[in-house]
Amino acid sequence: MKIKSNGSPDEISSPFFITNKEFCYQFENYIASKNGKVKGKYNAWSFLVFGKISKPKNWNLMYKKASFTSGNIFLSSEYQSLLVLAEWETERKGTHNSEFLIRKKTRFDFFRIPLSKSLSTLDVSNKYVIKAKGSKPKLLTELIGILKNLFVSEEIYKVVHANEKLRIELRTDKHHFEVLDKLIEL
Repeated sequence: MKIKSNGSPDEISSPFFITNKEFCYQFENYIASKNGKVKGKYNAWSFLVFGKISKPKNWNLMYKKASFTSGNIFLSSEYQSLLVLAEWETERKGTHNSEFLIRKKTRFDFFRIPLSKSLSTLDVSNKYVIKAKGSKPKLLTELIGILKNLFVSEEIYKVVHANEKLRIELRTDKHHFEVLDKLIEL
């Protein structure tokens, strides 16, 4: 495995360590199946892994999990927080005229949407807004179709297409390889 453990010997039997190791093992196998490269570290509390796929297009993938505590082991888990995220990024040469942003709604959007011509609600989930100049680009329509289930489950944090780069940010503890496969072929 190219993704290495940086956990202490005491952590190895922890169910959290085993879960994180399995997540990293599955990620490494997926990237290997695409003839890509991986690197990263994991332990019982966290992992940070990177993958790069070069064919048919370059995709850079990153998954991160981090557990934060208050520092007091006697406080309950409600004082601890967990960050899980994934970022998928690729270059889209020749798409500089189709810049857009999809993000979760804020309470201020209630007032902005009726007044803004560049801000609209996402059709598949009213929890998101789209900011795009002019009409919706073809890429945006295709992405919404591929990412529909992730919008419905609210795992999408943000989708940005700017400067000929597409970046999809998620807040999830799942790989979503089936979605990645569709995006890679896009």
